[in-house]
Amino acid sequence: MDQLKAKAKEIPETNNKVAEVFDLVRKVEPVLSTLPEVVERMTALKSLHEQASQFASNFNNPGSTQNNVTKNLATQGALLKKVEDNISENLKQILENCSNVNERVNKLLSAK
Repeated sequence: MDQLKAKAKEIPETNNKVAEVFDLVRKVEPVLSTLPEVVERMTALKSLHEQASQFASNFNNPGSTQNNVTKNLATQGALLKKVEDNISENLKQILENCSNVNERVNKLLSAK
């Protein structure tokens, strides 16, 4: 008997909750038809937002980009200096080799 009384009390509460949910669904129903379009648009804009975020990050932090460029220029300058030194040494060696070849040719020509 107590169980029946408890269930009888729950029925009006359940009816009220069902009515609330039904009213909420009725209010949201016109918007439901546009939901797939909204989701599609948000998906399409995702990459744009990511690019904008990356741009903003780079724009707000130009110091790190400038530091990277400066480091790269210094590295390239050092490499260029090494290449110039190597070319200079190679040129000296080539001239020396040419001189040695000329001396040998002259010795061979004078020996005849």
